[in-house]
Amino acid sequence: MIKNYFKIAWRNITTKKFYTFLNISGLAIAISCCIFIYLYTSYNLSFDTYHKQSKNIFRLVYNLQMDKMLYDKGSSYATYMGLKTEVPQVQQAVFSVDRQTLIVNVNPQKRFKEENNISFTNADWFKLFSFRFIAGSANGLNAPYGAVLRQSIAEKYFGNSDAIGKVLTIGNYPVRVVGVIADAPHNTDLKSEIYISFNSLGTLVPIYGTDKYFLTDMGNLSSKHSTFILLNNANEKDAVEKQIINVAARHNFKYALKYYTFKLLPLSDVHFDTRYEGVVQKSLLRNLAIIGLLIISIAVFNYINLTVAQQTRRAAEIATRKVLGGSAKQIFMQFIIESLLTSAIAAIIAFLLVLSLLPVANLYLFVNEPVHIVSYLSLSLFIGLVMLCVTIGTGVYPAWILSRVSITQALKSHSLNLSAGIGRKVMVVFQNTVTQSLMVCTLIIVLQVHFLKNTDVGFDRKAVITIPVGKLSESQKEQLNNSLKNIPAVQAFSICYRPPSVDTRQSATVQYNNQIKWEKWPALFAIGDSAYCKTFGLVITAGRDIRNNQPKSEFLVNETMAAMLEKQEPTNVIGKTLSAGDTKGTIVGVVKDFNVKSLVDPIQPTVLLEDKNLQTNLAVKISGERTSTIISTIQRDYQRILPDQLFSYQFVDEQLANLYRSESIQQNLILIAASVAIFISSLGLLGLVSLIALQRTKEIGVRKVLGATVGQISVMLSNDFLKMVLVAFLIAAPLSWWAMNKWLQTFAYRINIEWWIFALAGGVAIFIAIVSISFQSIKAAIANPVDSLRSE
Repeated sequence: MIKNYFKIAWRNITTKKFYTFLNISGLAIAISCCIFIYLYTSYNLSFDTYHKQSKNIFRLVYNLQMDKMLYDKGSSYATYMGLKTEVPQVQQAVFSVDRQTLIVNVNPQKRFKEENNISFTNADWFKLFSFRFIAGSANGLNAPYGAVLRQSIAEKYFGNSDAIGKVLTIGNYPVRVVGVIADAPHNTDLKSEIYISFNSLGTLVPIYGTDKYFLTDMGNLSSKHSTFILLNNANEKDAVEKQIINVAARHNFKYALKYYTFKLLPLSDVHFDTRYEGVVQKSLLRNLAIIGLLIISIAVFNYINLTVAQQTRRAAEIATRKVLGGSAKQIFMQFIIESLLTSAIAAIIAFLLVLSLLPVANLYLFVNEPVHIVSYLSLSLFIGLVMLCVTIGTGVYPAWILSRVSITQALKSHSLNLSAGIGRKVMVVFQNTVTQSLMVCTLIIVLQVHFLKNTDVGFDRKAVITIPVGKLSESQKEQLNNSLKNIPAVQAFSICYRPPSVDTRQSATVQYNNQIKWEKWPALFAIGDSAYCKTFGLVITAGRDIRNNQPKSEFLVNETMAAMLEKQEPTNVIGKTLSAGDTKGTIVGVVKDFNVKSLVDPIQPTVLLEDKNLQTNLAVKISGERTSTIISTIQRDYQRILPDQLFSYQFVDEQLANLYRSESIQQNLILIAASVAIFISSLGLLGLVSLIALQRTKEIGVRKVLGATVGQISVMLSNDFLKMVLVAFLIAAPLSWWAMNKWLQTFAYRINIEWWIFALAGGVAIFIAIVSISFQSIKAAIANPVDSLRSE
């Protein structure tokens, strides 16, 4: 019996090619969308869960309460030592200094610049986290000048030969390879590729060697400092956070606890908490899951409409089965098997579609964080679950409706007059509501991301490149100055820390005009020389620019900070003293406000100052169209003046684009979802107009005999659908406005939601509806009325 069910189901699927194409294509695209969302979600949820003790591992982070709450993932060495030695609930603690950039010499002919992928730590790091050693061990990291390399780095340096015991030269110091570990899996945020002995930090990175407070001051906090702890029990998290207060009191940091709050962030949340530089918000994953559910619902409703639309052609089949003794249960089972077979074919196509498109998506959509399949077994189970749900969703209602048709009704004519009642109208309204809502959301997100990337940020970001140079001697600065001045296309250049807007930023509290109390808000730092303003097009509105190499530090403050310090007359700050962190000097000018962070945040008080220890980049403003030639000229002089360095550069506008990477990904995901919803919804309209046209075949024939034109009949068939599209618009407009207005509130700088956005989305929806229903309505209108009236 089951075999016969499948035979008949296959025959029905293969004989009705048009409807089969609509059913399978709609379901396949919807299921592929769901699979893709599952892959993206499961991949992100799997980050760092492979560590054996991941459930009990926490990252130390802190909140800084000023005029508003600030968040940072950094820590200090003194806090790490306090947790390790003074808190009994802490089973293990590790500390690392991350994202370091160094020149690594393998031999005189092989030199590599390792950028932001070097960490300094000790052997405990590899006891806490689950790294697989291919050769050697981490024990050598407890002694100075040891290194553990990722396998790919070891092969880059030494080929296929054994790396253990080989010596690298870093800053004139010999560093011996003591271990090789397997390359990091894709689903980890611990991406360092070279681990060097923490004992060597002060010599290989001199800025740490000269910082006398680095090892002892709990306030020496930096986002490049990572502290992870292993608790005996994860439930002791709150108790340990309270213990940190006692640790701070014993380390002369109690005075700062009214501003600082230390928190323990579970390892499972590190990837998601964007307050502490997480990559993906869990809310995005939830929204994508909801979108996937809505899209699969649209496809299921389409299948129902298309299946019921075909009922008129199956009147004889249903009647014959009942005359020959077929029960309602058998007919019900036949339709369920057809749904199962259709869903299985669609699921197979969807799986193949995802496999073929995933590399393309990683190439263009997830360039920085490619998505990978975590488990083929889990994926198979998910596809099976989706297929089962689709089968139930698409099969039960049509099978129940059609199996209950009476023999008299089925034999009355070749067509069944089943009313297109409120249920199916609700389905169409639902489909169009989802589609139009996604269209509005897509438009607003695209406009907001375009605004973020192109709005005036208060400085010139075009045709400016940044080149890492390290800490320069006065002689090297002079040589660079002379060589760059001789390049006509170089308009300006500055030795600085970073461009004005970057994802890493120095900050500190300030003391103004020798007042007793320090300000309750921190100021951000822009660090550069006297050419910084010219290079980045910053406008000095009062006073003068800073001067290089002054015995007493000079500051520029932005307009926001000047207004916060001198509410009556902001320019009165000029000539007043200022202590910015450990640096004391004089304010010499006020600069027009510019963004030092992304436009998600408002303008913040900012100090521009010179700090030779941090000025390790060269910013160059170039002109002309021959960019590559100009950069080649700069590279030639760079290599002559700095033979120990390796030349690399990046355009500032590219760095700014990285600030909005998550918004760009969200834009592309919603755009794809909206396109899929539009396509599947169009199939739904096509199916429903087919149903109505078949049910009203004789009415159309009578109207044509009485003189109705093709246009009049097409309008008659289209009116109901256009009304449903308009009803959907009335529902979608306020829903999408509410959702997107709430989303836009997360940005300090945002677009206004204009009326034309909704008008455009509604117009596009109506146009798509007209195009979708025109095919079937015109086909019905031009049909020969004799054929439709013959049976009467």
